[in-house]
Amino acid sequence: MSVRKPDRKSKPSIRFESVKLDALFEVLDAVAWLPSPSAKDISQFANIDPRTAGKILKNARLIGLVETPEDETFVLSAPYLYKGSLPQKESVVREALLRLPLVQNIKQFLGLGNDLQSSMRKAATVAGERNYDAGSIAPLVTIANRFGVLDLKLRVETLVDTAVEAKIERHTAAASTRVAFISHSSKDKTFVRQLAADLVASGVQVWLDEQRIRVGDSIPERVAQGVAESDFFLVVVSASSVDSPWVQKELNQALIHEIEKRRVRVMAVLLDRVLLPETIREKKYANFTES
Repeated sequence: MSVRKPDRKSKPSIRFESVKLDALFEVLDAVAWLPSPSAKDISQFANIDPRTAGKILKNARLIGLVETPEDETFVLSAPYLYKGSLPQKESVVREALLRLPLVQNIKQFLGLGNDLQSSMRKAATVAGERNYDAGSIAPLVTIANRFGVLDLKLRVETLVDTAVEAKIERHTAAASTRVAFISHSSKDKTFVRQLAADLVASGVQVWLDEQRIRVGDSIPERVAQGVAESDFFLVVVSASSVDSPWVQKELNQALIHEIEKRRVRVMAVLLDRVLLPETIREKKYANFTES
């Protein structure tokens, strides 16, 4: 049987870079710590050469860990535990991989009895790749294997259940330890960075979410694990955030109910003199409009 070779004149549209995983979390830390960093800023923070930083950032963007809302700057697109432990940071990558359609399709074909190479080819074709090259997908499979994501038994729901169990155990072992999930517009990152630092200094662990959630997405689904592990869901309400699709569409009563069902208290953080969204108008809020 003949095997169709890729058109060498056309590069694959889906291409992951082959790069060591050691510096991935240094890169994600840089994006979390720095206000709208450039690739050069990230390279310096992580102490890696710019070429390697660029490859890691490309993979992180394709996986859904970072985005580039403005030219040549980066923000998080997945919740990231501020000053978290390595296992907690690994859980962020694991969840993002589990949600990646290409990985989901690979797992589906594996579940149907296809071998890995066939599953990769078929999944890429389903994703719209017309110039398939196994070498372009192989780095993603390497990352997925590193985090155990190709295990057919592993699902996002498993991670969420584990996060809830971890919170219950944490409350038993250290009743005073609390975790806050900060949901905010990337335009308010300077304020949120200071807020996160102050909370951490007070002994509160912090998940950061850059609010790059798109219209039609579900916050509980996109950030399920981070929310489930948290005690507080802090919504930073500002002139920037009230005009976003996130407030207009996503912050609805179903969302509030879903969050509170996981024993997470919702609290508004008022940054500008704007009207609070109706669904959280009756809830306690922290007023930062004057200080």
